[in-house]
Amino acid sequence: MMVLALVSILVGLLTGFGAVKELILPGIVGGGLQPAIIGVIGTIVSVLFVISGIAIWRRWPNTRGLAILTSILSIVFHVYAALPPHRNVGPPALILGVGFGLVLLIVMLSSKRNRTAPAVG
Repeated sequence: MMVLALVSILVGLLTGFGAVKELILPGIVGGGLQPAIIGVIGTIVSVLFVISGIAIWRRWPNTRGLAILTSILSIVFHVYAALPPHRNVGPPALILGVGFGLVLLIVMLSSKRNRTAPAVG
């Protein structure tokens, strides 16, 4: 799980780099509303990736739900941002965002829930 936490933080930093670039250059400087919205949402997704990585690393109680939410948001965001006519993210970002989102989702859905066993009596 430590590797998953580190990769989640790394993907969050990479996503954040692209999202902030999209927000500042075409969004704020260029005056584009759609790139600004994509930049803000991408920044939120990247922060969620970093928080999920920290949660996995520190074994927080609600890690599973946070990681599942983050992975679903990442998949939806990257697919939407790669659609024409705007195509705010390229193929490498699409592969990274959707690919790691799927990996994180599969790992979290296949992990055992931390539930107590029912009393047998």
